[in-house]
Amino acid sequence: MPRKRARLTTSDLDEEKRKKMLNEKLTSLCKKAHELSILCDVKIGIICSIPEKTDVFAWPSLTEAQNIVNDYLAFPEHKLVTHNDYLKPIVKNREKYIKELEEIVKEKEMKNLFNELFEGKELFNVREIKGLLKLIVAKRVHLEQRKIQLNEVVANSSAPFEICGYQEIPDGTNMSCGAVIGLFHP
Repeated sequence: MPRKRARLTTSDLDEEKRKKMLNEKLTSLCKKAHELSILCDVKIGIICSIPEKTDVFAWPSLTEAQNIVNDYLAFPEHKLVTHNDYLKPIVKNREKYIKELEEIVKEKEMKNLFNELFEGKELFNVREIKGLLKLIVAKRVHLEQRKIQLNEVVANSSAPFEICGYQEIPDGTNMSCGAVIGLFHP
């Protein structure tokens, strides 16, 4: 059976009930701190000042709590990191990875659509058409770059190459866009 919720106002309670409520809250706080220290594998110390008493409440003990505070204060400030600062680069890396995956998926979808277009599919929606146009532009750029590479290879060598299954004449008359096999003919 759940416990009765503790009231937040203490002005209408007598002194004994206020002390009892304070002890319950401190016990609950210590229990939660202990669970958090185990769960997160961190050192936790609690130091509370109670208005009616001259001494302070400390958990797990006064010396251990003071040691935890001293260790925290002795730690270099530039090495202290908040949880948000720690998570920002992780989140950015994940977002970057997700964007890369989305681009790969989009590219594969467009390749599949291109194959469907090649097989004779006639109806495409606007998004698919835009994607196909982007794919075609990207492929044209890739082909132009490959053509430039091939022209440089042919221009740099004087030996004949086999291009697209045809014998190239050294003067370059049968030059066409294709893959250079790179077989030197003796």
